[in-house]
Amino acid sequence: MVDIMIVDDQQIVREGLKMILSLHEEINVIGEASNGEEALELLSYTSPEVILMDIKMPVMNGIEATKLVKAKYPGIKVIILTTFNDSEYIFTGLKNGADGYILKDSGSQEILSSIKTACEGNILLNPKITREVVNALNSVKNAGTENLRNEQILQLLTPRELEVAKCIMEGKSNKEISSDLFITEGTVKNYVSRMLEKLELKNRTELTLCLQKSL
Repeated sequence: MVDIMIVDDQQIVREGLKMILSLHEEINVIGEASNGEEALELLSYTSPEVILMDIKMPVMNGIEATKLVKAKYPGIKVIILTTFNDSEYIFTGLKNGADGYILKDSGSQEILSSIKTACEGNILLNPKITREVVNALNSVKNAGTENLRNEQILQLLTPRELEVAKCIMEGKSNKEISSDLFITEGTVKNYVSRMLEKLELKNRTELTLCLQKSL
């Protein structure tokens, strides 16, 4: 059973998501909030494993809320709820520690897959807006990975790390990568950790986006 919190300023969206999720007995919606501030208040006495977080909300938006949630409750997975035109916000959210994103009009199975994938420590990137997010990534100028040429990024990774990277690009979980490459899941995690360190990235989400523009 996965405990979920839904954060969205539109009641109809919250009710719709709750109805969709209630169709799956492995999902339990334990809280709802209309903005980031309410969500943080709820977290003082509830413990969701995953938060579905809208971006544009009054009082406190999803970007700021995600940053605060991940700082205080790093174990909670935050999946951003977005529309096609929110790519710039999405990228900022990912840099603040979000564990993934889904479109608001996603189907039941895609939402469920996103939740399961986040719980496994992975990310399911929606192909409809991945290009938009990559464009946002390309436009950001940071002192770290964004200043590296694509060729330099590839040179930093060993052949085996590149094999793992390509599997990540295909959206495979650590278990699937382990099976495909005949290595343990622990070894896969070690490769991912080393790639994050080499490329100066925070999480698997940023790694996936970085690989998307480099491979």
